[in-house]
Amino acid sequence: MDRVAFETARLELARLRIPPDGGPTAALDHALKLCARTLKCDRVGYWELSRDGGGLVCRRVHGRAHDVVGAGTALSGSRYPTYWAALHEKRVIAASDARTDPVTRELTDGYLRPLGISSMLDAPVFRAGDMVGVVCFEHVGRAREWTADEINFASSAADLVSMMLEQADRLEAQEQLRLHIGDVVASEKLQVLEGLSRAVAHDFANLIAAVELVAQRLRVPDRDPGEDGELAGSLDSVAQVVGDMLGQLRRFGARTAGPPAALPVRQVVERIVPILSTLTRNIADVEVELDVDPTDVPAVTADKLEQIFLNLTLNARDAIEVHGRIVLRAHRDHDGLAIEVQDDGIGMPPGVRERIWEPYFTTKEKGTGLGLATVRAIVEDAGGHIDVDSEVGVGTTFRIWLPRAAPPPARA
Repeated sequence: MDRVAFETARLELARLRIPPDGGPTAALDHALKLCARTLKCDRVGYWELSRDGGGLVCRRVHGRAHDVVGAGTALSGSRYPTYWAALHEKRVIAASDARTDPVTRELTDGYLRPLGISSMLDAPVFRAGDMVGVVCFEHVGRAREWTADEINFASSAADLVSMMLEQADRLEAQEQLRLHIGDVVASEKLQVLEGLSRAVAHDFANLIAAVELVAQRLRVPDRDPGEDGELAGSLDSVAQVVGDMLGQLRRFGARTAGPPAALPVRQVVERIVPILSTLTRNIADVEVELDVDPTDVPAVTADKLEQIFLNLTLNARDAIEVHGRIVLRAHRDHDGLAIEVQDDGIGMPPGVRERIWEPYFTTKEKGTGLGLATVRAIVEDAGGHIDVDSEVGVGTTFRIWLPRAAPPPARA
């Protein structure tokens, strides 16, 4: 086979990617089939290190004319010590006559002869300097002399399988992080509800006390009739506050009613700000500066946009030592929307600012370290970006850019 064919096969191997919603098996199968076809080899398999690290277990085997033709076989390192040692010492084991080769002949009775294998070309797969598996090219029939190009191709295939396995591990870790972030977000929502409930309960207690005072005053037999108007005004004020609080609770409940949908920024801000004001009460004043049209809708669902405002506002609240100010801003920016959350808290030193996006990094005693990681994931998944300016003793500003949602299709 000419080198152009080898390079074409290498390029195809290098382009193999594991789909985000699937495991590495399909990509590995494709790679093994390609290797078998390229070297015109009867069997090509991937063997991985056993759990105890003392041998190999066949994970997948493919042939030129077959799909999976065998898997599950185990080879013990203690039973085949010469072959086992060579795997850890050699970049490639090229045995043209595997039944007589000093490195592989001990495999003859237990493995080679039962399967009719005459020649072997094994390339160990390394990760972080340790062997984790082997790509095995096995020829059936008369002994075969492996060429230098075939040996180099086998080595390249092992390296590319190593990269594929690393990608699979990375995708799995990302999925686990995503699931954990989902659990943390749900927990944070529950904490917000608990905090809101405590604040509302506190306010209701104060309102009930105010009503009781009015009732006591009404029961005074010799009170001045001129007080009736004042007492009625007090009851009106209490009723208005109660109405505002009930409206706030209804808005909070409406946040999760129905499937998530994208809503205008103005509408999302108007329904989340009362909740934010309650959660930051006695710590900061929440101010809003909006320069957006009523139809400006970001390319994120309303619940995710609320999560952005909620996480950044609570993060700002925790950075304020004395009563401070938190400002939420939004304005049009070319074909997108610019959002800012600014506080006048303690600010962040450079060492902290560089690490705030790392999952699980936190400077809070009871923090999860996932709030800002969640915000960044939401923004980047929507095709936006986020950055931060912070100065110790001055405050912090998070700046977000989100693309606007595509307008709905016109009705025919």
